[in-house]
Amino acid sequence: MRINLPKEELKTFYSFPEREPVEEHCRGLACYVARSLNPRAWEMAVRQEPPTYCLGKCYMGPSNTSTAGYPIIEVRSSRAVVLRHIVKGPVSSLGQYLDLGGMRGLEKALKMRRWEVIEEVKRSQLRGRGGAYFPTGLKWESAYRQRAPQKFVLVNGDEGDAGAYVDKFLMWWDPYLVIEGALIAAYAIGASKVYFYIRREYPEAINSVRRAVKELYEAGYAGPAASKGVPVDVGVHVGRGSYVVGEETAMINAIMGRRPEPTPRPPYPTERGLFGMPTVVNNVETLANVPWIIENGGDKYAEMGYNKSRGTKVLSLNSLFERPGLYEVEFGIPLREVIYEIGGGLKGGRRLKGVIVGGPLSPVIRPEELDVRLGVEELREIGASLGHGNVIAFSDDTPIVDLLHEIVHFAAFESCGKCFPCRLGTSELDRLFEEASRRGYLTKDEAEEALRIAETMKAASLCGHGVGTGEAVAVTLKKYWDEVVR
Repeated sequence: MRINLPKEELKTFYSFPEREPVEEHCRGLACYVARSLNPRAWEMAVRQEPPTYCLGKCYMGPSNTSTAGYPIIEVRSSRAVVLRHIVKGPVSSLGQYLDLGGMRGLEKALKMRRWEVIEEVKRSQLRGRGGAYFPTGLKWESAYRQRAPQKFVLVNGDEGDAGAYVDKFLMWWDPYLVIEGALIAAYAIGASKVYFYIRREYPEAINSVRRAVKELYEAGYAGPAASKGVPVDVGVHVGRGSYVVGEETAMINAIMGRRPEPTPRPPYPTERGLFGMPTVVNNVETLANVPWIIENGGDKYAEMGYNKSRGTKVLSLNSLFERPGLYEVEFGIPLREVIYEIGGGLKGGRRLKGVIVGGPLSPVIRPEELDVRLGVEELREIGASLGHGNVIAFSDDTPIVDLLHEIVHFAAFESCGKCFPCRLGTSELDRLFEEASRRGYLTKDEAEEALRIAETMKAASLCGHGVGTGEAVAVTLKKYWDEVVR
């Protein structure tokens, strides 16, 4: 099936239409809060037009495309699942992956009936790691039950939340694991094609996945003539600089050559997705869990975790930590332990002012709230979110009014403009906080107006971009009211 070529109108949507690569400087939120580590680099990011929001180098921020280096990678869970290979370094070939025990999950799955694979995933209680945390097994089951001439699996590699870089390193250093998970998903639902959508800011991941796909075709694990694996095509689609494309319906539109805006649900992608066919959209980390679950059993996976959040989660710690890096932990660990024992606190003895878990559109967590356990529902109870598991710590040198301005400026730039609450709301919040940032505070009238706009966005926006922006502004403003409002 051919992907449509972009129409002229698409060129006005994307931040980075097709062009020769140039040096880019990251303006993501993780780099913003670490601007004191390299003021010159941050100044370059602010001057760049259009801005680049997150290069996936948050462990070395402020960063640019020339910044070289790697994060700390450690497993702190009782069982290594997602990082079990790359904790020892990159997996550079299919032969190395097989030597590490790769493809055992796929081989076992192929001996099971499709519905048995889905039941095993359901028993694991695995939830999507992209932010919504919908049960993965239920999503697969929905697509499996649809009657259609074709079905698809879409791997969401558009990890656009500033501070997150686990998906980047999984695709770059262990692409075979992610592809194995996608092939198991394809087998389970009866899909004929797997698509990877990878953000343009991750060239290493793009090249690594493409190379791995070629090897898997040649070895008979994938491709129409697969003899050892699943006879499905695997394609790689490269993004062009849009945050909203990370939303599953927008991503589906992007692959089909349409303007990549979110669409109302229902129908859900598992009912009518790519080319009108049932489609499972899973993010990279979600699929990286699947081979372990099939090989070792869903019940064993569910033994790890806490409450409704089972298994492990990889956390991405930003450069302001003494020990920035990727850490696989079990759900239920107190956030305070993550900040001070795993991350080592902030660099140079800086005083922690707040933490953002889950990306630029997540509310701030105050230091006195750090005893909360890492879990989807647990974080929601304090008005926060887990998102991709990116942990952005910031210190006293970041005024909250400036932080909120940076957040809403990003939100306004990345809004697709389809729905009025988000398009107008982000623009008006950007104006309000730009003025407030100049003077150092919001007036009471401005603060109340900001809250009204935020609540409207939460209630009426079409997708999580507007909803998340409203939530981040409303919750953070209320938590830091005494600092921000005069």
